[in-house]
Amino acid sequence: MNATILTSIIAAAAACLGALVPCLFSYLGKKKEYQIARIEQIEQIRRTEYSLYLDVLQQMINESNRDNFLLLQKSTNRLLLFAGPELSTIINEYYNTIINNANAGKPTLNHEHISYQTKIVNAMRSELGVSTIELDQVRFIGAPLQ
Repeated sequence: MNATILTSIIAAAAACLGALVPCLFSYLGKKKEYQIARIEQIEQIRRTEYSLYLDVLQQMINESNRDNFLLLQKSTNRLLLFAGPELSTIINEYYNTIINNANAGKPTLNHEHISYQTKIVNAMRSELGVSTIELDQVRFIGAPLQ
């Protein structure tokens, strides 16, 4: 092969590679920025949904009625979209306990509420990157639970 043609091929390959490398690094950088922004957005949604859930839960404890139960149901469903595996499991177990007890015509006991609420708060803290704390009981002040 002619040296001029070989030199031209090498120069063309080098030019293509030279153009490709910055594009590749730019793409990878933008992808990383997108991932970081997405994680931050999900964390913000989690903070909002966690706070809303605890407010709705308190409202339900203060006054157990159909409207408050529907709010709890909606808040639970939204929370299950954004919560991690541990919190989703606890929330789902708690919700099912409330439903099963209501269907059986018996109240959810005070110690059951306190146990689940303590687990929920610590799971939320863990997912938000806040250290968990030893809580003997989380007491949501309101009307006495059955």
